[in-house]
Amino acid sequence: MTRFTRNLVPALCLAFAAAAFAQTPAPPAGTPPAGAPPAGQQQRPRGPRPAPTNLKALPKDTTGDQVNTIMHGFEGALGVECEFCHARNPETKRNDFASDANPKKDKARLMIKMTETINTQFVSQLNNPKAENPVTCGTCHRGSEQPAVFVPKPEERGPRPAAPAAPAATPK
Repeated sequence: MTRFTRNLVPALCLAFAAAAFAQTPAPPAGTPPAGAPPAGQQQRPRGPRPAPTNLKALPKDTTGDQVNTIMHGFEGALGVECEFCHARNPETKRNDFASDANPKKDKARLMIKMTETINTQFVSQLNNPKAENPVTCGTCHRGSEQPAVFVPKPEERGPRPAAPAAPAATPK
């Protein structure tokens, strides 16, 4: 596998994980959001997250809430936390999400574009233009920072079975 291919796969995985998570249905009405404080405790009202800056692989009109959802999807698909791709601000000791200081962020952007390309240019050409199972980060990473190398099962390594014989022509 070439270095280009190894670097390209995670980006595509990220892109399609983002697409998959963007289509996740909303929870039923009255269901408290994940991470909500227990009943009886006060929760601070909060407005929408601020508009993200420095978006290069995601659409420029993606909202802060959408980016947050997408990024949590990437976390699950790769089994990592925010710090994996995002650099810390040395002054505030918090993640600087707009910073490009972490080189893994550029690799992630490339992988996002790769999965998008695979889905739009290749998977879409299969039987159905809107594939039910698009390629995502999880397709290769399966919850692991580095995708495992594919090794065929031992029984698949042997010679292939002979092609079935053509039916005998019947005389007319």
